[in-house]
Order: sequence, then structure tokens, then C-alpha cells
Amino acid sequence: MGCQAGGDSLIRELLLDNEEQVHIRGELFEEDSEHLLVTNCDHFSNNGGTGPTSDELLDAPQNAAHYWKSTLAKVWLKNVASCGLVIVFLLLAAVAAFVAYQSISDFQRQAKHPAMSVSFKEVKSFEAPGIVLFPERAELLSCKHFYGTLPPLDHPGEPGPLACVIQEVYSEANMHDNVPWKRALVIRGPEAVLQHELLFLHFRLNQSQQDFSGINYLLFSSFDDFTHSNNGSAYLEKLMTSRTLWSFSGGFCTWVKLSLIRTPADDSRLDEFHQETNQEKYNQRREADQLTELFFVVFEWKDPFIQEVHHVVTASPWNVAAVLCGVFLALFKRQMT
Repeated sequence: MGCQAGGDSLIRELLLDNEEQVHIRGELFEEDSEHLLVTNCDHFSNNGGTGPTSDELLDAPQNAAHYWKSTLAKVWLKNVASCGLVIVFLLLAAVAAFVAYQSISDFQRQAKHPAMSVSFKEVKSFEAPGIVLFPERAELLSCKHFYGTLPPLDHPGEPGPLACVIQEVYSEANMHDNVPWKRALVIRGPEAVLQHELLFLHFRLNQSQQDFSGINYLLFSSFDDFTHSNNGSAYLEKLMTSRTLWSFSGGFCTWVKLSLIRTPADDSRLDEFHQETNQEKYNQRREADQLTELFFVVFEWKDPFIQEVHHVVTASPWNVAAVLCGVFLALFKRQMT
């Protein structure tokens, strides 16, 4: 206790002399002084009771000031580093939120407007398509299926075999003048693509004084659907609103090669045909007194491939989920720390 009292009085005298040099609050300095006193007393006890030296007592205020300056510097650096980390976290959070918003927007836009992808499906045979012809006053002379090659005509312009599945349909509204068709011939199309099945049709139009004449036709994907329908006229009327109308000319041999394009719709699928057409002139010169017009047309499949169109959304919902999970994990970790 004597050592502690003597040391305490000496320390207080030195603090009064150096008050202008050490700018430390009294309470903090008293705590540090007590720490120094205990240390000095321990040093005194360890040194055989000789007590602290005068140099050690004189250096005590400078050591205390240096200690608190280094402590304040460390606290200031720690606060600055914490502020910097908070700013960096806010910047990263802003970038993550922007990326998440862009990912969600891209996914919604691509889900409404998906890209189109095309694949080709090979088949051995097609479902027999339906061929609807609107011959008006033209007469069907012959109809036959061939395989591989088409033989030359023996008697063009004369009736021949009708070896086809044909249904004749009349419009229910044929009493009106604005009806686009009054009579239609629905013929079963070719099926065996690998055997190069051909459908040959031969028409004749008498008493024609036109310089140009043609027969209109359209295609649909399934002849069996037409035969199973209850009303053939209504079925054809519906086809007229959604199918392209084609034609082949009189005086020409027209060769039509078909390709099937299948596109998915909202609740069904849409089958369309792509055509490649070649024409060869049959009559080199039409005489003035020749009133008969001949029509020749051949239908076949171009290749055994069905072109299928698919809707593809390039933006994956899993990417959006991954971005959102990253944002939430970062926020959760920040909240926990």
C-alpha cells in the first residue's frame, strides 16, 4: 500500500506538469494511471522492492497518450472499413436487383413471343391428304395413281379410267351469285412417298374461247377427316377461309411436289403445304377453231420429311430463379452479420 500511495502522488505531480502536452480526458487517464501503477507495483515486487525508476515514471504520460492515439486510430480505420464494405454491398445489391429485373423482363417477353425452331421428321408414308378441285365446267376425264414414273398418254383429250377415291360436293348456298364455288371434287391424295406414288388428273373443257383458263384447287392434311365429317359443304367452306387457293393452267402439264409444314397452335396443330410447281406446255400452238382446252396435273410428295415448327423460349426460368436466390442469400447474410 505504501508503494501505491507514493507512486500515485508522484504520478499526479507529473500529470499536472504535463497537462498541456497530454490532451486526454481525466476519467480515461485515471484508469490508465491505475493500470500503470499496478504495473509499476508489480515491477517493484518483481525487482525486489526497489520500485519504478524515475525515467519510467516520467515516460508514463507519453506512453498513455500513445496508447490512446493508436486505439483511436484503430477504431477510425475499423469504422472507415465498415462504411466501405456497406457501400460495396449496396452497389452489389443494386447490380443484383437490376440483373434480376432484366432476367424476369426477358423471360416474360420471350414467353409471350417465343422463337421458332424447325425440325424434320422422317416418315415412310404420309397420311393421305385431300385435294379439293373447283373445275366449274371442266370435265374430269381420267384419274389414276402411278408409282415411280408416269407413262405417256395414249389418247389425250379422251375419257380414261377413274381409279381414284372421289367425292363430289355441291355448295349449299349455290343459289347466290357471290358464292366462290358451286361444285367441288374432293380426291384422295398420294401416300407412299418411298415408292414415289403419283396422282395423275386429266381434265377437258369444251366450248372455251378464253385465251387463258385454269382450275382452282386447295389442299388439306387429312382426307379421312373430310369423309368423317357430317357436312362436306360446311367442311369445305371452313377450309376456304384458312387455306391458300392455287390453280393449274389449261394447255400445260403441271407437276406439283408437296411438302408438309406442321405448326402447333393454341389448342391444336396447323398443317400447311409448301409446293414446288413445274409446267410444260402441251399445245405448242392453239388453232383459232380449237375450242377444247386440256388440263394435266400430277401430285406427289417431294421427300419423306415433315417440317415441324416448335415454339422455343430461350430464357430459362431456372436462370431467373438462380438470380433471385443469389439476391435473397446476400440479403439474408447481410441481415445475419
